[in-house]
Amino acid sequence: MATMDPVASRAAYLQNAAHLLAVTSPTASAFLGSARNFLFQDMEAEATTKELDALRRDTCRACGNVMIPGWSCVIKGKSRYKQKGPKQNAKTNESAAKTIYLCSRCHRQTEQPLPTQPQRHVKRSKTLASTEPTVIAGRPSIDVELKTPKTANASSKQRQKARKGGLQAMLAKNKTQNSDQGLDLMDFAM
Repeated sequence: MATMDPVASRAAYLQNAAHLLAVTSPTASAFLGSARNFLFQDMEAEATTKELDALRRDTCRACGNVMIPGWSCVIKGKSRYKQKGPKQNAKTNESAAKTIYLCSRCHRQTEQPLPTQPQRHVKRSKTLASTEPTVIAGRPSIDVELKTPKTANASSKQRQKARKGGLQAMLAKNKTQNSDQGLDLMDFAM
């Protein structure tokens, strides 16, 4: 069994205890959440940004309240589109997309930036004229076959024939197996 380091196990214990007490005793839950916040502040150099973002979403950094959307916090989204207004500078017009958590206990706003998605680069395909098959002088029949598309009706008829042929082959196989077995009860019936 793998052992966890004592700091990580203590942080996990405080998180679980705070979540269990969040509805029944919000004050005790907030105390445990703030203890977890202090623990993370002490080991902040060791914590990854992913863990810190999860902590920011999970508990209020000011009071330790467990952030349950609709119960103990309000979530607002801020888009990354430009804001319209004549009084604002060009520098303040562009804002990054972020989620704003408003704690219902201490009314502190916690902003968490959303990760930006990389832009997609669309490759343009070659023109249709350059991708068409070239006609070979010695084989004009291939060119004719390429240009005449098969209709859906013709392909369904071919599938039907193949299915029918497969069923007939299975019946013929069963007849040969049954005839080789010898006598049957029906052979003695009058």
